Amino acid sequence: MNAVKWGIVGLGEQARKRMVPALKKIKEIEIVSVCCSCPERVAEAEQELGVKGFGKFSDFLDDPEAQVVYISTPHHLHTPQAFKALEAGKNVLVEKPIALSVDGAHKLAEAAARKEVRLGTCFPLRHHPALKELKDDLSRGELGELIQAYVYLSRGKAPEQAWWRDQFHSGPMCMMDLGLQGLDLLFWMIGKRAREVSALGTGGQSDDCVNTAVSVSINFEGGATGIASSNNISAGETNFLLIQGTGKQIQAQINWPDGDGTFKLIRRSGGRGEEKRYEPVDLYKILAENFNRAVLGKGDFPPAAEECYPVVEACCAGIASLKKGRVVKVGEIQRVSAPRYQDRE
Repeated sequence: MNAVKWGIVGLGEQARKRMVPALKKIKEIEIVSVCCSCPERVAEAEQELGVKGFGKFSDFLDDPEAQVVYISTPHHLHTPQAFKALEAGKNVLVEKPIALSVDGAHKLAEAAARKEVRLGTCFPLRHHPALKELKDDLSRGELGELIQAYVYLSRGKAPEQAWWRDQFHSGPMCMMDLGLQGLDLLFWMIGKRAREVSALGTGGQSDDCVNTAVSVSINFEGGATGIASSNNISAGETNFLLIQGTGKQIQAQINWPDGDGTFKLIRRSGGRGEEKRYEPVDLYKILAENFNRAVLGKGDFPPAAEECYPVVEACCAGIASLKKGRVVKVGEIQRVSAPRYQDRE
């Protein structure tokens, strides 16, 4: 079988440290091109990866060789770049967030459907065998009626790129980093749309201060509640997801992203507990393999297209709640609320 040819847009920390090494391990994938705005980074990609380098996004898209475009650029570029790539007939895998507005997410899903290509977002925790097993337990009703879910994710440092500290380019930092990973886990596990969102945090209440810690509370349709808590200021060796049902409780211990990569599922019911351990895996390799198979028509990829709406809606509402200091109904806020966006979208 011929390898699917991938092109990469943006060669920052996420791509260099995580996705490119993962792609190079997959025999069914061949990296053929890279697009960067920095000439030095273009030359570096050409030399180190042995691929075509482009300094202009339009020239990159005009090259017919790449079948998949992976986008890892500052957040405010995700929607316009993904839209142009979809319009060019490319399958697109974009780093989170897929969009900084609900309208942007809709436009991308519509373009993917119209062009009959794949569109996916990078939420690697969805692809871990332990969490997929936990989701299967929920789908089978093994916990009884779902009451509450709580996810805690942390890491000991902020992302390295300077643009993360500018809300025009990223949105509030922690919210858009592990905060989004936590929100996606809640929506995936609970499987319902949110009704209202409340957020409290350290920083991020104005467009000029960095958000380093945040807790987002969500009331879901159907009555379940969820909390996603995250920070960029404490060591994150043991993070966790706790799901509480009327019949059973399951906890996933998550040694990711800063720990050793091991996961555990701990099931508790009637005063008794059962523990199952999972050895470390390369989540980005699994994620890329799953998207590649979806491109080949051999499976689905989560989250794709319309599956991304709930997280975008909750993110916009959560940022507004953080800044306004009140509960925000989902649908009330349609976009990330930094003032500079109002003239650009």
